[in-house]
Amino acid sequence: MTNDGYEFTVDWFSHVEALWKGLFQQLIPGARKILEIGSFEGRSTVWLIEHGFLPQKAGELHCIDTWEGGIEHRGVPMDTVQSRFDRNVEIARRQSPGVEVRKIKGTSLAALANLLAQGHQNSFDFIYIDGSHQAADVLGDLVLSFALCRIGGIIACDDYLWNFGQNPLLIPKLAIDSFVNCFSAKLLPVMGPPLQQLFLSKRAE
Repeated sequence: MTNDGYEFTVDWFSHVEALWKGLFQQLIPGARKILEIGSFEGRSTVWLIEHGFLPQKAGELHCIDTWEGGIEHRGVPMDTVQSRFDRNVEIARRQSPGVEVRKIKGTSLAALANLLAQGHQNSFDFIYIDGSHQAADVLGDLVLSFALCRIGGIIACDDYLWNFGQNPLLIPKLAIDSFVNCFSAKLLPVMGPPLQQLFLSKRAE
């Protein structure tokens, strides 16, 4: 439990808070529409509610997660993780009632395809990809997120240097590198290695 009432059991985010703050202030101040793939307990979600929509504190935050966990979450009671996410988001929204949080429970492939079908193409200011870490899943998230991101928007790839064993198909880096190579004419890296996260700006459709 934290002093502001939030309840988190892990911290995979606070080490990039200063980086994100600078990113939003310089490149996407006052975002109106944000997409998060992989929300877990909501630590990054809460940060986005509190800081991503400044100065107006109004907009849409779409959060996609199965709340079933990946291979690295074996043994983790994901039903309680989802409950903590719900409580943490509720607390954050009391302070920022203008931010509409749309919780989407399901696979990212289905959820992203549905967002495209619903007319959200080229509309998101910021997309954070931190769902499945398996290369095939990450590649699918990146390709569909590119279609959802507006020109000038930012796609943030988490865990670029993360390693879960020796199989390259079980880590994000292979997918991220493949995506960047294929879409290089339409992307501009704005921050990246040796950082743990890679930030890409969409420059063309």
